[in-house]
Amino acid sequence: MTADAYPPNPVVVPRQLPFPPPWLVGRERETAVLTETLGPLADPASVVVIEGPGGVGKSTLALHWAHRHLNRFPDGQLYTDLGGFDRQAEPPSALSVLHSFLGAFGVAPAALPTDERSASALYRSVLAGKRTLIVLDNAADLAQVAPLLPGTRTCAVLVTSRTNLAGLRLRGATSLRLDALSKPEARDLLAHQVGADRVLAEPEAVDLLLAHAAGLPLAVSLIAARSASRPDLPLAVTAEELRGFGSRLDAFDAGDGSADLRTVLSWSYRGLGLDEAGGFRLLGLLPQPEFDEAAVASLLALGSARTTALLRSLDLKSLLHQHLPKRYRMHDLVHRYAGELAERLDPTAELIAARRRAVDFYLHSALHADRLLYPHRARLAEPVPERGVKPLEFAGEAAALEWFAAEHRTLPAMQRLAAAEDLPEQVWWFARALDTYQHRQGLIHDNVETSRLGVDAAERLDSPVMRVLAQRQLGRACTRAGQLEEALTWLVRALAGAAGPEEQAHTHHDLARAHARRADHENTLWHAEQALDLYRRAGNQVGEAHALNAVARQYAELGEYERAREYATTALSLHEGHGNGSGVAVTLDNLGSIAGGAGLPREAERFYLRALELSLRQDNRFFAAEVTEHLAGIQFSSGKLDEAAEYFKRAYELYVAQHRLPDAERVRERLAELHQ
Repeated sequence: MTADAYPPNPVVVPRQLPFPPPWLVGRERETAVLTETLGPLADPASVVVIEGPGGVGKSTLALHWAHRHLNRFPDGQLYTDLGGFDRQAEPPSALSVLHSFLGAFGVAPAALPTDERSASALYRSVLAGKRTLIVLDNAADLAQVAPLLPGTRTCAVLVTSRTNLAGLRLRGATSLRLDALSKPEARDLLAHQVGADRVLAEPEAVDLLLAHAAGLPLAVSLIAARSASRPDLPLAVTAEELRGFGSRLDAFDAGDGSADLRTVLSWSYRGLGLDEAGGFRLLGLLPQPEFDEAAVASLLALGSARTTALLRSLDLKSLLHQHLPKRYRMHDLVHRYAGELAERLDPTAELIAARRRAVDFYLHSALHADRLLYPHRARLAEPVPERGVKPLEFAGEAAALEWFAAEHRTLPAMQRLAAAEDLPEQVWWFARALDTYQHRQGLIHDNVETSRLGVDAAERLDSPVMRVLAQRQLGRACTRAGQLEEALTWLVRALAGAAGPEEQAHTHHDLARAHARRADHENTLWHAEQALDLYRRAGNQVGEAHALNAVARQYAELGEYERAREYATTALSLHEGHGNGSGVAVTLDNLGSIAGGAGLPREAERFYLRALELSLRQDNRFFAAEVTEHLAGIQFSSGKLDEAAEYFKRAYELYVAQHRLPDAERVRERLAELHQ
């Protein structure tokens, strides 16, 4: 059977594209790729696969681009919805699609081949030499697409799919992945649908609406539909309704059966195998939609090879995305959908066990990382992780810091999950494991929150030691946050319950720090000297060094610089001898203050620069901000105004980034003085 035997009607030019979408928001980069690959300058034309999760706007992009480039394809445009993920209807067969396409070119029904291979051959013959666009929407796999590919390079093929069609890439296709819209793009889309004036008039309500939609175009459109149907009501009404739905997906339903986010996502879920579906559901139990392979292996109690295979399969089906080596991200709404399925379909006992494994993975990984950040912390007997949990080990401090940075949002969320699962011991240990990192990074409000949960957990545990440690940690966190009255309340309680000279020494040292923030030099010196005596009795030389430095600072405040230098120099020697880098940095900063007070600005500058270099090397942003301010001050007093301004600016930026607003305001005022 050849095209010559049954020639098509030469006047028939198919125009099968559906009605164009009214607008396209964002997607400038993706549109440029399409134009470069399939547009007028692309000779010969090629195949592009637009991939991404359901509701991300693949069809919208394809149709918008196609309608804007009709002149590139004067011999026609073919379109079919392959229905690859709509389980409510049977997807069309390749033969039926071929018959439709051939008929669009005028091939008589009697001439249509009855087998797929012959029909595909005739289809290629009909398209030979033609400049035609073929849009294959919603493809499930290569088997659906392959018979519909033309045999000529003058045609262009645009495929949309939720799966990673690697087989097409092997044939030279270009892959284009769509992700969620940025917040400004989502705002523009909402403005198109409900009106720019309404969006401008209610910025807070719009922020809440967009937060629920999480950049998914379908979700934005469904929210817009709720609001557009009630133009006389403010957007705040819809925002309040969404708040009432909480984390459920009930809000994302057009209400008339025309569109429902759960249904759209279910089409991808139903295409999963049994193990894939079970793993996908349990990923919804994680409190954050971003995770690494090791966490998933513990959550599911699987080996690493099976975990990698599962995640790879879900990535190929656009239910998650590997954005870094061994690290994955789910869209927020897909993550919520997975969690809903887990709560509905999985046995309660299995959900409890999976959450417990996730809690233990993150907790014990954090404990391992914290041990590298603060090796001098007193060791306590840690809880035993659940069976199937394989926490991470780290090669060194840098690797531990990198992991903490990646998980700094997940870890407090896991602590809250542990609290919700009634695991007070794990809650307490999370507070302890996070303390050093949060302090170093200047995450002072997070530090207060996690420490407060630690105190709440300690009240439920039958351990006076854990109660004292939690109270003292919360006192330290409140001190850093400037909540000094509450800090003193918790520290006094901790001192009353502290057993033994070492615990008492730690608490006196923290009390000295709190009183120092109040500029109460008398109480500061008394507590620092008490801590020094108790550390010496306990034989704790690292603690002794910290106390020596605290005493030195108070003598400097009192103007006794030589005595202060003597104490601080001894502290520096002890810290260096024990390899306590954070203690070395603090003591160098103190020596800088002592030298500055004694009228030795060049010596002070040298100490401050060494302290700053060490703090930055340790990624201790909290302390680096303070040292930077001290360095700016000594430059200012030495008349180096340009250098002072630069360091004040850096200190200001560090304080703002850490939400230490009173400190930032103090530095801003100093900067203003310089520019007067």
